[in-house]
Amino acid sequence: MNTASGVAQLLLIADDPADGDSYRRALDAGGYDVRQARSFIDSLDAIEPEPDAIVLVGLAVFSYPGQEAPVLRVPAQMTPKALVAEVHRRLSLRATLLTTLAQAA
Repeated sequence: MNTASGVAQLLLIADDPADGDSYRRALDAGGYDVRQARSFIDSLDAIEPEPDAIVLVGLAVFSYPGQEAPVLRVPAQMTPKALVAEVHRRLSLRATLLTTLAQAA
């Protein structure tokens, strides 16, 4: 999470820019800092700094060496509103897990 602003940073990669735009707008409205790439190749320039999550729209696979961010693949039938809820759920679960692990150490 961006510690300066307290806002989770997402990298959204969409093969179809129109599909990506609707999800990006919903995630922006949900309070996330979203960077959108139009393709896997374009996303290579957008990796720094490490996003809190990577959202894939219309892509089968995405990973790069040293990747720590969870990847969320958007099913074709998922609405933008449902995506915002799923991102929130996943990031909350991850934060809880990391806090629990830190306390156990």
